[in-house]
Amino acid sequence: MNNEEKILEMLTSLTETVNKHGELLAKQGEQLAKQGEQLAQINDRLEELDDRSLRSAVMLENQVLPQLQLLYEGQVTLQQTLAPKERVEVLEDDVITLKTVVKSISNRLAALEKAQ
Repeated sequence: MNNEEKILEMLTSLTETVNKHGELLAKQGEQLAKQGEQLAQINDRLEELDDRSLRSAVMLENQVLPQLQLLYEGQVTLQQTLAPKERVEVLEDDVITLKTVVKSISNRLAALEKAQ
């Protein structure tokens, strides 16, 4: 084998190697293009999520929070108008005492009416 044949063989080998590298680079380019498309889709979805989040925040601020404030104000009003538990307990005791006294007086009155 002479030098020219060796050189031709080396050139052929190098050409095949360069072709393989070119094919690999083309495949990688395709993969990068696909990944770029996927990243674009992800960015679009993130923008949609940001928009939804903003709309939700605005809705909370404009609708839910005022309603919660109204509920709170209503609760405060109820607490102010309702009698305290201790006072209700005292009143219950007084009512029981009054019922007992009224029964006793009714019985005595009935007994007096029978006596007449």
